[in-house]
Amino acid sequence: MNYTYSTLQNAIKSQTKGSMSEAEWLVLINIAARIVAGDADLMSMRRKSTLSPFLFDDIFDYAAPTDLKNDCVADIKPQINRSSSDEWNLTEASYFDRNKQTQKNLFAIVNESGSKRIRLSADIDDTTLLVSGLDSLTDGGGTWEAFGDATTPTVDSDYFVKGSASINYGINADGGTTAGIQNTDLDTFDITEFTNNSSVFVWAYVSSTMGLTNFIIRIGADASNYYTKTITTTNEGTSFVAGWNLLRFDFSSSTKSGTFDTDACKYVALYMTKAVDKISETDYRFDQIQIKKGRYSDMIYYSRYPWQTSAGVWILDSTTSTDYINAGSDEFNLFTLKGIELALNHYRNVSNLDDVQIAKKDYKEALNEYKMLHTSECKFLTYEI
Repeated sequence: MNYTYSTLQNAIKSQTKGSMSEAEWLVLINIAARIVAGDADLMSMRRKSTLSPFLFDDIFDYAAPTDLKNDCVADIKPQINRSSSDEWNLTEASYFDRNKQTQKNLFAIVNESGSKRIRLSADIDDTTLLVSGLDSLTDGGGTWEAFGDATTPTVDSDYFVKGSASINYGINADGGTTAGIQNTDLDTFDITEFTNNSSVFVWAYVSSTMGLTNFIIRIGADASNYYTKTITTTNEGTSFVAGWNLLRFDFSSSTKSGTFDTDACKYVALYMTKAVDKISETDYRFDQIQIKKGRYSDMIYYSRYPWQTSAGVWILDSTTSTDYINAGSDEFNLFTLKGIELALNHYRNVSNLDDVQIAKKDYKEALNEYKMLHTSECKFLTYEI
């Protein structure tokens, strides 16, 4: 990027008269930058983000980039070996939810409770190991038992996500700091091919988030030899909520305790860390423990952040004169023209009303010309595929 905040400020100042404080200039220029970024999908504000951690079959929710502009996704593509049929269709959230199991290569952008996530239905032949469906207390071998302050687990055939049931447990009155389930004698399973770049997925039903700190998994040979991972957010990077939460435990950031053969695993403990006064609660659940190895995939999108710091960090508002505006030469002209319009409007009086209108016209004409030359590549929203 060649244009700094100072470059843009000087370009605007050269075409306007009057005085503003540096603080006023900062506010005005940031407003101008946000308006331009909203008015056009700028080529210089296209970004590539790797879906975290991978793209999986039958996993539908993913964290959206924090700077994703509205639903302006241009493409979703594997990092290697793309096929001619690998084309994605943007749809609205309810259509996606109704059709995600039967139609592939659909995606939707969802805004809920102040957070944004992307929902994807991918046709991927990923590798999956089902450790336990948690449809019974002996599903997967051995017996699922209480861990920490959990009450004796039971089978819940009324509330589940997959299969025919989930494992239900409560929190007793002991006042400890953990509660969950464990199984020390599962049918032997092999995690050798999963320990580098794979994830364990589990559905967790939370009755109340009060006093809930995190979820932890231990998976390995026994209660002394295992991989462990702690998470404080859901799979899509949001806070835990009352109801069903999809948990994701990444092997790449897990910790190994003890020594054991990864092809001879038979132990899993799955539990929450909680406050000591979180006691005497009911109807917590876990459903389906599976390990998945997905596909490295990138999302190409338009950012809503017009600036970068000198260190290359994308930001919404400039804070210093050395920040860079995300613009090529024709795009820089748009930022300049919008800044001139706002500055003239700030100084507005009877003598310059014509100048304000001319500036508005100049910006609008330049904007339309840019859009004609640089067609947006955002996917069009479709309601039926």
